[in-house]
Amino acid sequence: MLLGSGATVTAGGLAASTAAMLVSSVGYVLAARWREGADPLAATSWQLTAGGLLLLPLAAAAEGPPPAMDARVLLAFGYVTVVATALAFALWFAGLRHLPAGTVGLLGLLNPLAGVLLGTALGGEDLGARQGAGLVLVLAGVLLGRPRNASRTPPSGAPQPEVPRPARTGG
Repeated sequence: MLLGSGATVTAGGLAASTAAMLVSSVGYVLAARWREGADPLAATSWQLTAGGLLLLPLAAAAEGPPPAMDARVLLAFGYVTVVATALAFALWFAGLRHLPAGTVGLLGLLNPLAGVLLGTALGGEDLGARQGAGLVLVLAGVLLGRPRNASRTPPSGAPQPEVPRPARTGG
């Protein structure tokens, strides 16, 4: 979906994509294991703090010190920090508590789809045949992978439906 008309696939890009998918998968599994009794906001805060601290020395080594920021940049940074990151992750992990792992994995596939569509609609980016085919493949995968029956086991902690028992007659 993201490969533009003049771009090529590189080993580094494939490695980064694979690593991101593996890290996300590990995160989904750990979130499912930790969901019992864990506060989604606290878990999200610790995950974002740990990730930021891990990336800070790498960013400093690769980019040097951060540039000077004016009020407009600080406001944008605040929005990204609070709304697009903290709130979004808190809602995401709260949602993980109520969805089966298979559904969560499929929802993660919609992230690049949303990014491509937003880039096309708001950023004026081109959407070529290759990107359109990628969008169709992702949507097909999500639709084919979704649970097929409504009688699946509810997540732990969800109320279990009562099964009516037949009435006993004479004897």
